[in-house]
Amino acid sequence: ISVDGDQEKMLAELVETIIPATTTPGAKELSAHLFTLIMMDDCYKKEDQQRWLNGMKAFEQASKKLNGQRFLDSTAPQRAALLTSLEAAKDAKEDVAFFYRTTKRLTIQAYTSSKYFLTKVDIYELVPARFHGCVPLKPITHKLS
Repeated sequence: ISVDGDQEKMLAELVETIIPATTTPGAKELSAHLFTLIMMDDCYKKEDQQRWLNGMKAFEQASKKLNGQRFLDSTAPQRAALLTSLEAAKDAKEDVAFFYRTTKRLTIQAYTSSKYFLTKVDIYELVPARFHGCVPLKPITHKLS
């Protein structure tokens, strides 16, 4: 996939808007935007890659239409408003919807499979892992004859 520097920066800000930094790192800090580019390049058909790239351009146009400026130049509330409008969009067949939904899904995948998430948030245990039963065990109180 061929993206320029501004497109990569825009993608980084988009993933950060999807999963912002709070007391935990945001998606941008965990390089979810780079994961998204790698997944698009390695795992998607050429037609879907082109549709995603077309959607990226349409995403910028949607930002200019809604906020009067590029996504990179928009404020955090303006960015959130754009994403809210895309979430509410009913036509999922448009390239912009494909771009946004695919990027959102890959961002969540990148974040939840990151080293940070699996060591600090949802601690991963190798198989066979511990058994976490839902019924407490009671000691046997009767004796066998």
